[in-house]
Amino acid sequence: MANTEYSPNRSCERLSPAITEEPANCIDRVRADGKFFRLGRDKWFVKGFSYGPFAPNSRGESLPEPAELSRDFAAIRELGGNVIRVYYPPPRWLLDEALRHELRVFVDIPWDKHRCFFEDWSAQEEARKRVRQTARQIGGHPAVFAVSVVNEYPNDVVRFYGRKRIEKFTDGLMEIVKEESPECLATFVSFPTTEFLTPSQCDFWCFNVYLHDQQKLGAYLDRLQHIAGNLPLILGEYGVDSLRQGERQQAEMVAAHIGQVFRHGLAGSFVFSFTDDWFTGGHQIDDWAFGVTRRDRSTKPAAETLRQVWNRIPESSRDDLPKVSVVVCSYNGASTLEGCLDSLMRLEYPDYEVILVDDGSTDRTPEIAAQFPSVQYIHQSNRGLSVARNVGARAATGEIVAYTDSDCVADDYWLLHLVQAKQDQEVEAIGGPNIPPPSDGWTAKCVAASPGGPSHVMLDDRVAEHIPGCNMAFDREKLLALGGFDPQFRAAGDDVDICWRFLDAGYRIGYAPGAMVWHHRRSTIGAYLRQQKGYGKAEAMVQLKHPHRFGPLGRSRWAGTIYGEGAVGLPLLAPVIYHGRYGTAPFQTIYRRNDYSVWAWVTSLEWHAVAMFSALLAVLLPPVGLLGLLMETVTLLITFRSAWRSPLPAGSPRWCRFVVWANYLLQPVVREWHRYLHAIRCRRFPATEPAAPSRAVKRISTARRDLYWESNEVLGREQLLDRLVQEARRARWPGSFEDDWAEWDIRLVGDWWHDVTVRTVTEELGWPRRFSRARCAVHLTHFAWAVIGTIGTWTTLAVALRQGWAAAAGLAASIGLGAVILSSRRRCLRAVTTLVARAAAKAGLHPVSADGSSLDPRPMQETTELPWRQLAEAPLLSDERPDREPVASTYSGAAAD
Repeated sequence: MANTEYSPNRSCERLSPAITEEPANCIDRVRADGKFFRLGRDKWFVKGFSYGPFAPNSRGESLPEPAELSRDFAAIRELGGNVIRVYYPPPRWLLDEALRHELRVFVDIPWDKHRCFFEDWSAQEEARKRVRQTARQIGGHPAVFAVSVVNEYPNDVVRFYGRKRIEKFTDGLMEIVKEESPECLATFVSFPTTEFLTPSQCDFWCFNVYLHDQQKLGAYLDRLQHIAGNLPLILGEYGVDSLRQGERQQAEMVAAHIGQVFRHGLAGSFVFSFTDDWFTGGHQIDDWAFGVTRRDRSTKPAAETLRQVWNRIPESSRDDLPKVSVVVCSYNGASTLEGCLDSLMRLEYPDYEVILVDDGSTDRTPEIAAQFPSVQYIHQSNRGLSVARNVGARAATGEIVAYTDSDCVADDYWLLHLVQAKQDQEVEAIGGPNIPPPSDGWTAKCVAASPGGPSHVMLDDRVAEHIPGCNMAFDREKLLALGGFDPQFRAAGDDVDICWRFLDAGYRIGYAPGAMVWHHRRSTIGAYLRQQKGYGKAEAMVQLKHPHRFGPLGRSRWAGTIYGEGAVGLPLLAPVIYHGRYGTAPFQTIYRRNDYSVWAWVTSLEWHAVAMFSALLAVLLPPVGLLGLLMETVTLLITFRSAWRSPLPAGSPRWCRFVVWANYLLQPVVREWHRYLHAIRCRRFPATEPAAPSRAVKRISTARRDLYWESNEVLGREQLLDRLVQEARRARWPGSFEDDWAEWDIRLVGDWWHDVTVRTVTEELGWPRRFSRARCAVHLTHFAWAVIGTIGTWTTLAVALRQGWAAAAGLAASIGLGAVILSSRRRCLRAVTTLVARAAAKAGLHPVSADGSSLDPRPMQETTELPWRQLAEAPLLSDERPDREPVASTYSGAAAD
């Protein structure tokens, strides 16, 4: 039968109790909506029972007689259920009866999946035929919640054929469902033994999980949420045998299960089962009793417990939820602000306030804010995102301050999931997913599938290293105690910085997969590239503040795994899967790795730079130019492959793939170019001459790289280092002061050519006399090594090929570079020794020469000013620069990439 059209917004009249031949078509279809489902305008949570199979009725169907089935459906509705799961395509009269009782039906399609079906072409064709026939006949019926094309592949069959082949076949079955009934949801049902199966065509994820230990169940649900990503997750089966556990224990365990499901952000679950009446394999099953009703339909305690629990879902049963202050910071974000504030007015949370901080907007932001009188509106001159976030935190009256952006729309239960997960995990900060809304245009959807988007970084299934700024919450007092957000981050980078500072302070950051916000992506490619430009600048600033968390080429070194749409395009290292001996582990777990593979470097700016240098060397040796051509060809192929595999929505126009391809080519270049450019600009070296230097400081700062002090008090390297950090920060001299893995005590950022390290030691010379030493050293930067390597390669090749003009140019460049490096070395060494000498004087240490003779018996005055020209002159390091660049039109946290 052809699919039935229906009006999605019409109200439904009750159907006649009589069984009809034509399906009712006046009920809205359930649809996936981010991490959850919706029925019409209302959020719809799966509160289901598995139902059947039963002994054949008078019609030969594996169902009760129609009258008994109607009574069962009425009982399910009375318990609060809204959907049943059947393990075979049902007759149309069952679907009509389900509609009459306002129930939906989850349909499994049985076929010979337990066989080695790839050995038999007819078995594969039979599977396709059954899926096509089911989708065509009942897929358009509004009572059908979804169709499952597979229920639990045997793990040995998957192991025998390989994961990818099984995934491809499963995707093909789900594509058949979409062809025959586009409005019908399609999925497959997995279980822990095949956790690693990840087909790409699922509308939602469904797992059968039987875990009675509630703590382990909660941890495993968090794990499954990361597999589900931005799609809804439900449990297809969970049950407790009352014969073995007892009916009272069954009731308690089922109630705890339902609580875990909703507290961990799942879209619902199916309880196995409604009744103990179970007929399979040609006989009645009587050695277990998983039903909440007995075979005669008399209720067990679990039935009444389910009624009570389901009636509270998804509302919280807690009465200790703290007040939350929701802060929205906006700069010229009027185009999306109204939708954001409107969603915040509808939050299902007992006690919260909304604070809008207008950071000097010149659009309609004040007029829109006036439409929401309950929103506390604060206007300030344009001072940047971090300052706006701090203003909101100081104005907040809640125990928790939650942040979202003006280009976000919050889910109704966003705060509830966020706060409950924060309490359950006992963390000081927490975040949740940000999902591109389906209403965005195709260009925005292309941007969402491109690299560089806002992503979360997980240390494990529950603990986060980074949460995007568009969806995060903190203990207000702890946030303010750390000084809030750093004002230098005007439009991006603030979330990365605050997360690392929280971790450095010993706090934990959690993740709530159910705390969802819709986050609009950039609607034009130009806006997307401008965003990546801002992210590149922010990365350079974050690197100056947290250098130990960055690699040699300036890329952030995340300890965790990056999740998000843009994180799946480039071929990173494949996940490692634990199978157990001979593939017999009951939980065959995915372990994701975040290391870049060789292929991931082919889009980098450094890769293109090497290719261009190869083209330059072709002037001396033409065949070398082929290397650059080969490198760029590899880049084009890899980015095309990534664009082809990108997670674009079904039905995307063909041109979308080419847009994503262009984004994969351009994004790394734009982002890394501006990161390097800004990092170089921020390396403006400070002046080093003191305003009124003492003779000792002059001698120390110009004579040697080793400094010495003695003390007749209990003073030594500890006091010296503490004071040195204070003075460096006072001078705005960026560096690494808290790297627990470093071989040096302090590392300071120098100029383009050198960085500086300081090591200290204190000798005990008989109590209380102590002798302290500091050794200052300079190290060539990666930029310096790159320039040296470039000039050296050119000169060597020119000499080898006897190209006189090229060799002369290379030699001249080498001499000039050597002079520059030597001058830089002296300047850096002088600067750091001056800083160390002043820090020692302020710490109370007495300077001496290497032989112990005094250099200056007079202690340096505490009022002596530092000699540094303030590094605030460097772009974007100061909040008050008059020539600062305007920030982006709307704020968005820097992505983890």
